[in-house]
Amino acid sequence: MRTKKPVIALYPSYDPEGKRQNVMMRYVHAVERAGGAPFLLPLSADEDVIESMVELCDGMVFTGGDDLHPRHYGACLHEGCGDLCPERDEGEVPFARAYLKTKKPFLAVCRGIQLINVMYGGTLYQDINLERGRGLTHRQPPPYTVGSHGVRLVKDGFIARLLGKDELWVNSMHHQAVKEIGKGLSLEGKATDGVIEALVATDRPFGVSVQWHPECLVATDDASLRLFTALVEEAKK
Repeated sequence: MRTKKPVIALYPSYDPEGKRQNVMMRYVHAVERAGGAPFLLPLSADEDVIESMVELCDGMVFTGGDDLHPRHYGACLHEGCGDLCPERDEGEVPFARAYLKTKKPFLAVCRGIQLINVMYGGTLYQDINLERGRGLTHRQPPPYTVGSHGVRLVKDGFIARLLGKDELWVNSMHHQAVKEIGKGLSLEGKATDGVIEALVATDRPFGVSVQWHPECLVATDDASLRLFTALVEEAKK
């Protein structure tokens, strides 16, 4: 008899010119490799639709994408803020708010860690170099299947215990980052220049947010795959 795989929802990006939503296949492949059933959510701001989507999924991946509008964390637009997508914000912010009321597990990637931090009341650097000062290159050129800088995990922290190591070599495709950490989130890792790279939600068994893109690394890096397999394992419960 086949074992039913947990449904792991993927939040989509949105192309306003083509009026279409999409998700990178690397997320789909990562969830499949980890043993989950990936499911692309519709981008909707309808409250009843959001409620049904939250009930449908067993676990969640908040994917990367355009910058979150700073109004969501009480800030004005900075000159360094990048591309915005109000259509995505309009659906994802209320979805995230509804999802986080449950204790269901999630893995948040790149924009995802920024979104989660804001949902917990935190703030963001709209551009690392302009607001924080230059450090490491956090926007590496492709390929993204190789790392570009180190991350030091908090010793004996949730992620360090999960992965069985205190240091990682990660890829990097962002210009924004967590500034003030939201309440209910614990610091789990920083880049060697001090930029926050990992957070964990303390209000649920599994709520991991990372600034890098582990979905690009799952084929060659056991630690990256472990982030997805741990999500799937928790979603089975």
